Amino acid sequence: MRNPSNDQPAAAALRACRPWFGVVALLSGAINVLMLTGPLFMLQVYDRVLASYSVQTLVALVAIVVFLYLVQGAIDLVRTRMFARIAGLLVERLGPRLFETDLRQAVLLPGHGRGPRPLRDLEQVRAFLAGGGPGALFDLPWLPLYAGLLFVLHPWLGVLGLIGILVLSGLTALTEGFGRQPQRLAAQLVAEAQGQSDAAVLNAEAAVALGMVPRLRERWGRASGGAAAAHLRGADTASLFGTISKSFRLLLQSLMLALGAYLVIAGEVTGGVIIASSIMLGRALAPVELAIGHWRGFIAARQGWKRIEALLGAFPEGSSAVDLPPPARTLTVAGLTVAVPGGRQVVLKDVGFQLEAGDALGIIGPSGAGKSTLVRALAGLWPAARGSIRLDGAELGQWSPPAAGRFIGFLPQHVDLFAGTVAENIARFDPEATTAEILDAAGAAGVDHLIRGLPQGYDTPIGEGGAALSAGQRQRVALARALFRNPFLLLLDEPNANLDAEGEAALAKGIARARAGGAVVLIVAHRPSALAQANKALMLADGMVRAFGPRDEVLQRVLTPAKPANPAPMRGLA
Repeated sequence: MRNPSNDQPAAAALRACRPWFGVVALLSGAINVLMLTGPLFMLQVYDRVLASYSVQTLVALVAIVVFLYLVQGAIDLVRTRMFARIAGLLVERLGPRLFETDLRQAVLLPGHGRGPRPLRDLEQVRAFLAGGGPGALFDLPWLPLYAGLLFVLHPWLGVLGLIGILVLSGLTALTEGFGRQPQRLAAQLVAEAQGQSDAAVLNAEAAVALGMVPRLRERWGRASGGAAAAHLRGADTASLFGTISKSFRLLLQSLMLALGAYLVIAGEVTGGVIIASSIMLGRALAPVELAIGHWRGFIAARQGWKRIEALLGAFPEGSSAVDLPPPARTLTVAGLTVAVPGGRQVVLKDVGFQLEAGDALGIIGPSGAGKSTLVRALAGLWPAARGSIRLDGAELGQWSPPAAGRFIGFLPQHVDLFAGTVAENIARFDPEATTAEILDAAGAAGVDHLIRGLPQGYDTPIGEGGAALSAGQRQRVALARALFRNPFLLLLDEPNANLDAEGEAALAKGIARARAGGAVVLIVAHRPSALAQANKALMLADGMVRAFGPRDEVLQRVLTPAKPANPAPMRGLA
């Protein structure tokens, strides 16, 4: 039975934290009650100790106050640590989901259409919860307690305190209203600037060699400058209202002292009320002022949380209650139509074919015909708008992505390896991979001797993106990764793009071995040599199938120019 919490993982994570928030609320209540220690102590000192000159009473009061302050400090420490642990619990529950969702978002919206990174949003939420802002928010509901006690001391003191609370609450609302939009705009522009920076670093060689750095810097500078301006507007707004609230609080406390003194002169209160009411008012207004000071962080955390909820809603977790056994017989594509994710442009239209175990299909066609899109759809990266992809009669979506990854081998057009050793990359970072499986994949890709020639062999670190290897070496290691554990569906997108003659020979042997082992192989190629091991061919043009069948027949049909029709014989003039 499906767990309803899976539909809203962000809400489920908050529900898991609800008991801890309840404990924090109780601790906040205890802290705010204990905060009355100071004003009550001053009231007793002025009205009892000074009036009676009793040292014993003073010592007893000091002992009680020391104990209460120690208790208050301990509870405050526990509350602060609980906020940090609540933040850690949210990261623990949502971090893995957001990491996976961020990768899915990158696959579907490569390079554009992406907002701020979700893990950064989660870090923003964590930083806010672990800071001092949440404590102020939990203290705000206790303002009526202090206002009520001021009324107990004297109605006019209560009226002045209530006015101060209302004014500062209004300043808090203004801070929210004026600060929300600059904060949202700053987040968008920071994401845009970061995306441009990432793209420039990714293509650093071309940017430097072609003299593009100044222009790329200008593009980044515009986005970065806009983000800085938006941040500045938000900071100016927060500092303005923060300064107003601080000045107003200081003025209000002085007015409270003056009003208390007047009431003492009028004989309506005792002298201790002057100090006690001032301290009590300061305590009542402190959470409001602290909340205003942390409001930018609160807005940023709230906006980040909304983006997290929206992203997780847009990329729901697939159901993987039952994973079928790995396929072993057929691949059937019927009426497959694929559009660019996030847009309406249809790239593939009603593509259909069937392959049996041991078949190798060469996919050919002009640039933009949809060849790579077909491979992405077969790998489960791009969703089908219409049609089906079936393995042994079952839809590809009936396997969870981790389960499908065990029988899919994928060599993308642009090869990217990961920071780690050669062995880890071949094994897809599976800690349960055996040495025999890694050596078998390297042997199938014909790259074993090349790896043994590296400084540390299979344990050689290759750096981020495989920077320690040449383009051809990266492609051959990626081929070994695709052949790891003999996948049933082997998808190769221009696998010989960076290979020399030796590499092409190894590629041909790897494909032949995969076919002999019962795999279905699909090869996207622009060079005919990559089709040598294919027994079938598929011609795509304008996203549609133009020819499908035995390789030689399709190639002959594609490469043989159409003969012009015989012109009708000219008849003589009558």
